[in-house]
Amino acid sequence: MNTPPGNPPPDPSRKSSSPLIWILVLIALIAFAWYFYNRNAGSESISDLTPPPPTSDAMTPAPSSPAEDTAKTAKAKAKAPKKTARAQPRDRDAALLNQPRPSYPPEAFRAREEGTVVVRAQVDELGNASQVEIVSRSGSRILDRAAMNEVRKWKFNPAIRNGRTVASSVQVPVDYKLDDQ
Repeated sequence: MNTPPGNPPPDPSRKSSSPLIWILVLIALIAFAWYFYNRNAGSESISDLTPPPPTSDAMTPAPSSPAEDTAKTAKAKAKAPKKTARAQPRDRDAALLNQPRPSYPPEAFRAREEGTVVVRAQVDELGNASQVEIVSRSGSRILDRAAMNEVRKWKFNPAIRNGRTVASSVQVPVDYKLDDQ
């Protein structure tokens, strides 16, 4: 074994660690930190987040006489608004929040293709579109594909049934007109 002058020969008993081991140790440390960081995330209940009552018993002055106390209680009951049941939102179908202008596919623009594509999308409880399919084609495969991709990005108001948001389907026309560009 030839070593350059001035450098000591390598010690055969010393082995270097593999970079793979260091990467695995780093990943394990990151996973360990992630676990402890997220362990208590979301454990706060709604009751923990409510503000304290505006006055406590320690802050409330003692009534001067039982008659005044009864009068104050009667006034407070008269002033307090009556609790009514919250009105449930009326049932409605899913609807598009705002119809954004679809981006015109460059290939279709160069080919001077126009048309309207009617797309059906499943709208989940959060208003996101999924399972997009074409109901009525435009005559251009490029425009049909672009319309499906556009509708997947759009945001909808979800349908409401019995006061709860539910998944439903909606049909949306997507217009591609060259004079709009």
